[in-house]
This record gives sequence, structure tokens and C-alpha cells, in this order.
Amino acid sequence: VHVQHETDSMQSLLGYNHFEGEWSDRNSTTYHVAIVFGKGLIHDQISIEYATRIRTLVKMLKEEEGFRPKLICFTGGNKNSEESGSNSNEHNSISDASAGYVYFRHLCASQDIHLDHSQTNVWVDKQNGNERETMERVASELWRKYIKTWLQERPLTERLNQHYGVGWHILERRVDIHFTLVSTEYHLCNLNDVHHRSPGKSFLQPLVSLRGLVGSDRWVNKDELEAMDPSYSSSVHVRSSSNSGSSSSSVLPTSSDASGGRARFAGIENSVDTSWSFQYATFPFLHGKEDSIVFLGQCYLLGEELTPLLVNMKGVVEQTEFFQRDNYLLLTSIRRSLVSLVEALYTDKGQSIRAGVIKYFESQGRNRFTKEDVKIIVLLESALLNLGRCIDLVKPAGLLAGSVPAPTWARALDALEKSMNNIQVVCDPDQPLDPKDWGKL
Repeated sequence: VHVQHETDSMQSLLGYNHFEGEWSDRNSTTYHVAIVFGKGLIHDQISIEYATRIRTLVKMLKEEEGFRPKLICFTGGNKNSEESGSNSNEHNSISDASAGYVYFRHLCASQDIHLDHSQTNVWVDKQNGNERETMERVASELWRKYIKTWLQERPLTERLNQHYGVGWHILERRVDIHFTLVSTEYHLCNLNDVHHRSPGKSFLQPLVSLRGLVGSDRWVNKDELEAMDPSYSSSVHVRSSSNSGSSSSSVLPTSSDASGGRARFAGIENSVDTSWSFQYATFPFLHGKEDSIVFLGQCYLLGEELTPLLVNMKGVVEQTEFFQRDNYLLLTSIRRSLVSLVEALYTDKGQSIRAGVIKYFESQGRNRFTKEDVKIIVLLESALLNLGRCIDLVKPAGLLAGSVPAPTWARALDALEKSMNNIQVVCDPDQPLDPKDWGKL
């Protein structure tokens, strides 16, 4: 099943990387941070999809010369079955992030990749939460332990400001941080789509919030500055409108300057700028030889593509956003695609797909819904029913034909969440990684 919106989301993501630049397009003074998004463990085991995400990072470390982040973050808590859907039917003993870090270290060792721990730090975020909460913790960790240190490493650069003939000097330090976000393609597409469609609810907003002035230090003049920072004279770089090449000491005011150095020297500004790029792993279940696994993968991705709509509809219910018509068109398109897939289960070929799905999940005892094909079909039919109900409820707004009352939006959101949950419960094709594949890229 091919639907155009899948291509559009991926093209948007690739276009963002092209126009904004990847890690290699940054200057040599940029501080790099890699973030690997976790995926739920299956009986305390790394899953096939989670492994593809970590392998993507390891391949970068192995194949892209110069890629050595200052910080590598692994995310994902220890979720129980009610929170993590189909991937778990028991409490895991360890967090997704911890297991991912162990697998990462194993891959690095098997591929003869050596990390200098004096240059590259690792942070394992073991707490539960959605992507927004995860990014907030990453931003907090950076601010508490790294940004202040990185600012001290940067040289002071002079900037001459002039306004109505009055000039003053500012010394500034600037830290550029580039985030390489590592995950599966559909997940990164959702992060990118939500960021552009619903910026107020963007999962990446905490990275944006790091930007700007993060503090300033005010000294009266150069003498007091050198008393506070003896390394100042050797670290300051002059940048002014003059091309005379004069040294900093001849340009900056001193306490004995005429007209009073106090007015001419405005102090130090510390600033941070952030950027990011997406490093995607291919979803590993769409091109297999078994029709049943491909069927599960297609259904699962259709459910995941509803995420931008879910975020937008939550904003509508909270009265912080307007409903976006593009999301209505997305909703109807996804339902049509899912209808085609479910209808295929009632054909002659569908019999073998249903049998293959049961066999695929049989050894894991994944959950009570994946043990009988009747229950799987019932849940998929229920997902379609809820999607149809959601479409009917929001149709006046989607077709620009009328308004939708607030209680109706709440019912539509409830139907959408139930539909997505049903799809996730029975259609996630992820499996534990085969032990013999642990060391393979």
C-alpha cells in the first residue's frame, strides 16, 4: 500500500537536513550532541528496531571521520505493559536507555571503535516520559553540566555597538550546539512534522529554548575584567569596524580613559545557539519475505503517522491551537489505506497472512490479542470504526463547512486515541534481536 503522505513527510525531513545542514556542515568550533531515542524492550531484550537505531549511530562513529560528539544521550525509561502497548506484557527489570547503552558498548567493542572518554561523555536517561519530557531533561542536563563549561572554553570576541553616534564595546562568548537526532525514519518524520505544524507543542521545543543569552557579566572596565579573568588578554579576539588590526588592549577602554571607561565598556554577553539534523534508520519490517510481517509493518506505520494529528487535536481540545485542514486530509487518507489492508485479510491470500501473524507472535506470547486471528481482526476493525467516528465528528471543520463544539472535539480525540492504541497493540512487528546478530552492523 502506497500513500502519498508517507513520501511527503520523508521529503520534508530530507529537505530539512539539506537546507539546515548536517553535523559535517558545521564549523570546527561546534559542540556536537547525539541523541538516540529508545524503543521499548521485549522481555528485557533489545528489539530489532531499537538495534537499527543504535547501529545507525555506531556506523556514523565508524564511517564518518571526525564525528565524535561531546555528549551521547540514550533515552527511554522502564515502562510497564499498560504504558508501552504491545512490546511488553510484564515489568522489565532495566530501562530502555540502559539496555541501549549496553548494546552500544558491545557494538563499539565488536567493531573496534574506541571512544576517548575525556572527549566524549555518555548520559543515560532512565526516566519515563514522552519525547517532549525527554528533550526537557536533555536540555536541563546540558545546562547544568556542560554549557557553562563550554562557554568558558570559548574565546572572548569584541563587538562594537553604535547607536546615534554613541558607541560601546561588548565582549561576547558564543557556543554553537548541534544535535544529531537518531531514530527510525517514521519517528523522526513525526518529530519534524509536529515541530512545523504545532510549534507550541513541538517535542523539539526544549532545544529551541536553549537559544539566546544565557547570562552576562558586567565589569566596569578592562582592568577589573583582567582581575576577574587573568586569561582574558590572551583569549580576547578583536572584531570591530576598524581594519587597522590593532590589539585588544589598544581598543578596549581602561579605567583611566577619557570620557569614562564605564560608559564605553558594556560587559560580557554569553550566548547559545542550537541546531539539529535527523539521522534515520530504515524501518526494518517493510521489505521482508513474509507477507504477514510486511502487513503488520504497514498497519503499524499507518497508526504512527497519525501522531501529528493527535498532537494538533490535543491542542484544539485544550484551546491552544486551531484544527489544521491538512490533518483532516491525512486522517481520511490513512483510514482509506487501512481499510484496504484489512479488506485484504478476507481474501484467499489473507488466510495465509493471518496464519503467519499468529505464528510470528506465537513464540513470544506477546499479549492476549495476538494469539488468535479473530481477536486481531476485531481490534483492527475497532480501529477503523474509531477512525471513522473521528472523521465524522471533525468533518465540518475539515471541510470548512461549519464549526465543531468543544465536547465534540473531546469525543473525536478519544476515538483517535483508541484507534491508535488498537493498532499499536496488535500490529507492532518488533521482535527481540537474535543473539547471533548482536555484533553485526
